[in-house]
Amino acid sequence: MENLLHAIKPDYLIYAGVIGLFLGCVFLLIYLYRRIRWLMRVIARKTTDSPGALRSLRNLILIALWGSGFGMLLFMGFFLGTYHVFTYEKPVAEVVVEPVSGERAGRLTVVVFSPAMMRQYVVYGDQWTIEADIVKWDNWLYLLGLENRYRITRLRGRYIKAEEETSQKQSVYSLVKDETHPLWKYLYDYGEWFPLVNTVYGNAVFQSLANAKQYQIFIGTTGLLAREKR
Repeated sequence: MENLLHAIKPDYLIYAGVIGLFLGCVFLLIYLYRRIRWLMRVIARKTTDSPGALRSLRNLILIALWGSGFGMLLFMGFFLGTYHVFTYEKPVAEVVVEPVSGERAGRLTVVVFSPAMMRQYVVYGDQWTIEADIVKWDNWLYLLGLENRYRITRLRGRYIKAEEETSQKQSVYSLVKDETHPLWKYLYDYGEWFPLVNTVYGNAVFQSLANAKQYQIFIGTTGLLAREKR
């Protein structure tokens, strides 16, 4: 069902709805013009054919049905457009996991799309974690096509048990050239004071190191998410 909703182009529904409603308004104006013209002739006591009450009612119902149908089409177009905006997911990275035999570790190939980068790392723990900095806009801006600003910052290993985070081997790798970039430091300190910015925050996703799998990392309106690539 979700794939079907994403396959439908909302622009086509909106265009069809607008054209249909425009024609519906034209039909209604023609209908009203003829009825007013007939009424003026009656008032002036000129000979004229009666349009017939049943025929007039039928035409009015048909115009109403026409307008309702294309109005629903227009509504569906806007609804699907909004749905697409708030469920949009942009692929930003890929992670290929190869478990290391005999160890709680995995050999990871990490591909970041922007800026383009591909490297291999050995990550220790039960899970791998990708971290990112994210600027989230006010929600209404997504309707104008704006996307979250982000940068993929770090890869690390993660243990399921909290106490093992200090007692077991750690692995942390930077995925950016400048971790202390002044722009991002400024955004973290003062970003929420900016107009149109909802929040600036750090986000992370993690998955298991136990099996050889390939994952895709996406960013949406709510942050990062990871899905197994099949």
